[in-house]
Amino acid sequence: MKLTLKQLIIILASLTASFPVVYLLMLLATGNARIEFSKPIKEKKDERELKLMSTNARKDSLADRHSQTFFAIEKQKTELEAEKKNMNEDRERMLIVQQELEKTRGELTEERKKLERLIGQSDDLDKKRIKQLAKVYGAMRPEEAARILETLDDELLIKILSIMGDDRQKAKILSTISKEKATRISKKIGKSVKDM
Repeated sequence: MKLTLKQLIIILASLTASFPVVYLLMLLATGNARIEFSKPIKEKKDERELKLMSTNARKDSLADRHSQTFFAIEKQKTELEAEKKNMNEDRERMLIVQQELEKTRGELTEERKKLERLIGQSDDLDKKRIKQLAKVYGAMRPEEAARILETLDDELLIKILSIMGDDRQKAKILSTISKEKATRISKKIGKSVKDM
């Protein structure tokens, strides 16, 4: 059973307020105290001392039990306070970590945007270079252009040919390239047109 701090305080206040009444009732019930409405009968001195000793022993026993209970409650109260303090510290650490994560997330988003811009710029530069190459190879004689284009990888060759405006020039270059490479290039161009 878990008790909140408010419930624990209410229990402690109730115990503190009811302790004298309960203590008096216990003394009456055990015979250590009594209410007399008449004058007490004088007892012998030895009997009184014996009774006094047994009463003191009972009082000491009850006092010891009450003090143990009090110290146990105080210990539990201290432990609850320490746990509450630890929970507050944990909450503060979690808030700091959450703020750091949000900051890092923002920084990563900015970095991603920068990279996307750089990639876009890189793509634009590649397109410009390929256009320049297409212009140069388009101006060359087909045999000379074919010798150079034969050494390029297929993807770059396809890009250059797709940008060239003159279809006759493209056809002359493809006819001058080796048959294997021309076949591969034609299939890839056909496939990319089919995908569109």
